[in-house]
Amino acid sequence: MSIELFDRIADDYDKWYDTEIGRVADQVERDLAFQLFQPSGPKILEIGCGTGQYTTKLAEQGYQITAVDISEKMMALAREKITNLGYEVKWLNADITQIMDQLEQYQGILSMSAFEFVPNPEEILAGLFEHLEPNGCLVIGVIAGDASWGEFYRKKAIAKSESVFAHARLYTEAEIRQWKVGGRLVLGKALYFPPEVSSVERALTMEEQKNTTPNFIVAKWVKE
Repeated sequence: MSIELFDRIADDYDKWYDTEIGRVADQVERDLAFQLFQPSGPKILEIGCGTGQYTTKLAEQGYQITAVDISEKMMALAREKITNLGYEVKWLNADITQIMDQLEQYQGILSMSAFEFVPNPEEILAGLFEHLEPNGCLVIGVIAGDASWGEFYRKKAIAKSESVFAHARLYTEAEIRQWKVGGRLVLGKALYFPPEVSSVERALTMEEQKNTTPNFIVAKWVKE
């Protein structure tokens, strides 16, 4: 992963969440993530915290968070949000693949929209699984590689070589099921509307009907 790649988009990253469709997409992904993320205790690791969209929600829920991100600029924005809310987080500005031996044991590990950019995800996830305490869970959320949002991001990468998605690899449900991470795998799916959906109302209807290919996959491995 490249530090400069994500530093470059830090200042504009949150603008996506200010759009109507961005807010809806974020909400359905977050609802699914927190439905599956059930740590065995309060001590958790968040990988790819970015600007703190999930970090703030985790802090509000009372978790003791260690947050990792490769981008110093993104982490600075996340730190500002957490400080303004009056919470404390342990921050690690680093590439997760380079600090595996520095990690502690956790009761939950969460990573949303980051493993698309992690080389050898199966290997890294298997290593992270070893840092779970008994009954702990490892949960990741990724953009599906065989659906409309995946195609949207692929086109963006082709049109703009400096796009972060030019450095992403998107995975299918079948590929994720083949990963040997450890423990029991549970999969959840969300984001059933395409990026060009005509309205929030239509997006919510499609999300409820679930008649299309899901665009977001949440995978959970439990250490039993």
